[in-house]
Amino acid sequence: MKRDVLSEDDYDEVCRVIGDAVIVLTECGHETKRAEITELLQRTRHQRAHDERDEQRMLEHAIRLVRP
Repeated sequence: MKRDVLSEDDYDEVCRVIGDAVIVLTECGHETKRAEITELLQRTRHQRAHDERDEQRMLEHAIRLVRP
């Protein structure tokens, strides 16, 4: 996924989501490789399947951006 697909605000939000995932993994003593970040984001998206559509969209973009 290219950055130009997202607005600047959406890109900033996607980066924040990815950063939050890295912090969570680090605090739990896990590695912060792309595969681990992607797995955490996918689990989060699945657990929050009934949340707002915008949140789901940001998680989907984050997954596409990080996926190895």
